[in-house]
Amino acid sequence: MKRDLGSGSITKNLLSLGWPMMLAFFLHTGFNIIDAMFVGRISSLALAAVSLSFPVMFVMIALGIGVGVGTTSLIARRFGEKKESEASNIAEHAYMISIILAVFFTSVGLLFGKQLFSFLTSNEQLIELSLDYMNIIFMGSIFTFLIFISNSILRGEGDMKTPMKVMIIGALLNVVFDPLLIFGWWIFPELGVKGAALATVLSGAIACIIALEHVFMNKSSFRIKLRDFHYDPQIIKDIFSVGLPTFLAQGAGALALFFMNKIVGFFGPSALAVYGAGFRLDSVAFMPAVGISTALVTIVGYNVGAKNFKRAEKTVWVALGLSFLFMQVIGLLFFLFPTTFIRLFSSDPQVLRLGVDYLRIVPLCYGFIGMNVLIGSAFQGAGKGYPAFVLTFLRFFVMAIPLSLFFTSVLHWGINSIWWALFISMTISAFISVLWFRSGTWKKGARPTE
Repeated sequence: MKRDLGSGSITKNLLSLGWPMMLAFFLHTGFNIIDAMFVGRISSLALAAVSLSFPVMFVMIALGIGVGVGTTSLIARRFGEKKESEASNIAEHAYMISIILAVFFTSVGLLFGKQLFSFLTSNEQLIELSLDYMNIIFMGSIFTFLIFISNSILRGEGDMKTPMKVMIIGALLNVVFDPLLIFGWWIFPELGVKGAALATVLSGAIACIIALEHVFMNKSSFRIKLRDFHYDPQIIKDIFSVGLPTFLAQGAGALALFFMNKIVGFFGPSALAVYGAGFRLDSVAFMPAVGISTALVTIVGYNVGAKNFKRAEKTVWVALGLSFLFMQVIGLLFFLFPTTFIRLFSSDPQVLRLGVDYLRIVPLCYGFIGMNVLIGSAFQGAGKGYPAFVLTFLRFFVMAIPLSLFFTSVLHWGINSIWWALFISMTISAFISVLWFRSGTWKKGARPTE
């Protein structure tokens, strides 16, 4: 490991491993916001189309995160056991899985994309714009999967800085390509939303090459030689024992966004544009939790591998406190200056009005959203993937979606009731997740190899 995760200051370990990913995700999200700003300059309908596409794109992200978290957790535990050669074999299997999933996802996306968007909206122009965007994303999905896996492999050994650099390079390139391809600057054609998608794929391809070069050219602790690869079904099982529930958790979140978009869509394209803009701003606030959670998976995994459960548990409580503080500070900024932030995406009066209402409600629960993220990561680090799925399902399908439908369809309270439904579900599920972790079930059956 790059750092001794079994001793020393817990806070320093969390921040040392967490800050590179926190910064990388923060900048990456910031550049995604710039991407949305460019698209918003095309039209509100174009911004709505990209917002409508996000749940579908999130399924691909969920697949990558699922396999990635399973890989990180398993590799971290092997390093905790001082079994570096087995960690390299795990990395080889993770790459094999990612390629298979990329081919599957691309095929399904290209074949059934129109049916998916037709379910979300009956607006033909919106459907066509969404397909223009997502078909290019589908065809470039291999780069997304390989980046996820490469970064997850490196995080498993405690290297957070290389994934940070890869993500920052990809994000910077995306910002450069966006105006060139969207608006046709310099020698490039004006491609609109297709240009936004192509910019994402091209920047991802370059970042992918950099990540692969680091892993395969012996710049890490891994010694990956494909000619020496020996297939072991137990490794696949071990990765998916954590990865599959994690994918289901992420997939449940993607499916929830799918249905939430459907509900918000009843209030028109302006509402969809606001939801997309609000979600991107939410993502900025999530960055502390995302950065700390990547560190948490590695640290908990290492200490579970070393059978140091007490230190693993203490690390979780410190992580919760740090995340809550950081996220609520960001939420306060959004709450105090909502018009300023929404105006980044659109100057449409209707979008501004609805967006201000959004930022006066949802940011109030940012700290609790962070608690949900971190508890799920703590379970994953211990090799327990299913609690993250159960908590995600509870958060959205037991609370947020039913409450949104009840408030809007039965009580006819209007779009703001959807934001309150999100607030209620995030807050309640946070307390449930903490109680579950405190019960100690994550320790049962936890051992170096699972």
